[in-house]
Amino acid sequence: MQGTEAQPAVAAAVAPVRRSRADRSRAALYRYAVVLVFVAMCAVFSGLLPDTFFTTGNFQTIVNSQAVLLLLSLALTLPLSVGEFDLSVASMLGFGATLLAYLSGSWHWPLAGALAAVIAVGALVGVLNGLFIVRFGVNAFITTLGTGTVLTGLTLAVSGGQILTGVPAAVSRFAAGEALGLAWPTYVAAGFALALWYIYEHTPAGRYLFFVGEGREVARLAGLPVARLRWLAFVFAAMVAAVCGIFAAGQLGSADPSVGPNYLLPAYAATFLGATTIKPGRFNSFGTVVALYLVVTGVTGLELLGAASWVEQVFDGGALVVAVTFARLVSQEAAE
Repeated sequence: MQGTEAQPAVAAAVAPVRRSRADRSRAALYRYAVVLVFVAMCAVFSGLLPDTFFTTGNFQTIVNSQAVLLLLSLALTLPLSVGEFDLSVASMLGFGATLLAYLSGSWHWPLAGALAAVIAVGALVGVLNGLFIVRFGVNAFITTLGTGTVLTGLTLAVSGGQILTGVPAAVSRFAAGEALGLAWPTYVAAGFALALWYIYEHTPAGRYLFFVGEGREVARLAGLPVARLRWLAFVFAAMVAAVCGIFAAGQLGSADPSVGPNYLLPAYAATFLGATTIKPGRFNSFGTVVALYLVVTGVTGLELLGAASWVEQVFDGGALVVAVTFARLVSQEAAE
């Protein structure tokens, strides 16, 4: 009788432990699902295409070709972390590339002056975005959409709708330079990813950004400088986008006025997909890196298998929808 009576008590004691283990396993699956998909995708394509996909040259091409996009995607995590959208970063990239080529090629500015001017214009754009959004309370989506449209118009005005070839030789040499098989812009993007990881995970400023994104009014009542943090997020994102324009011009050896908007959707796909991994529910540095290369690896593998060029747009758009949906499911699971 005593043993029989003890069984329900033992079962009641063990049940929470089992549930705890199941919860931890489910949390780990959510946290690293994208990483596992990335590894599986690499394994599948390597098995199907051992002579073309599974080569050192192909991996170097994948990594090096996405340095600018990675840098732009990481920059996007700043405004997104404080709960704001910035749709002007891609247009800022295009205008930065065009302005650099114009100042250097047409006005013959020295390299340092041209670079400083491009970055300063990026800072000015970020300040204006912050002015309208933070100071005047205009919706960020509308403001940055308008800012991006203005920048696209200025890009066409400065370039005359033509490809400019006045990119400084030093910028092209830097963009084409390599060390250990990786281009210098790749190292810059990797360094920026590490810097953001440290800021987000190990500094009060990084935690403040997330607090603001989670609840602006609560953060304000807690004494955080909410307005300043939101403003700085736009400024730094625009400045990094200007640097991306410099690198893009160096990689191409010219400034194409139509190149900027092409970066917008892939950058958002990477940041939102990145928010579902490593640190689910947060826009984070390493998650963005993994997500970006997952999307690029998928597109590259499909193209090597013979898929048409339009697969890139389909893959990017699908990744964005899946990322937002998955983030929604994770948040619902956490709430329960």
